[in-house]
Amino acid sequence: MGIDPDLSELGEAATAERRLWCAALALMLDDARRYWQGKKNHSANTDELEEAFDALCDCTWMLRRICTHTGHDPEWICQGFIRWCESMA
Repeated sequence: MGIDPDLSELGEAATAERRLWCAALALMLDDARRYWQGKKNHSANTDELEEAFDALCDCTWMLRRICTHTGHDPEWICQGFIRWCESMA
């Protein structure tokens, strides 16, 4: 998809906290994709998948909070996710 954070590019200077937030962003993206594609995840119920989807489509406070810690632009993440959804429709 192209908007997943690449933890290998963080290098030695990356903090454990930033890695954790990047993992949270990656999980949010994965959950939202699973919701869009109608797939269930054993670690998340349908409500959690929908919440991740809504966060990415609406650029909610939850995504903005995560991006504050990862250094990603939340608007860019949202736009990329929406474009991906449109390409999969």
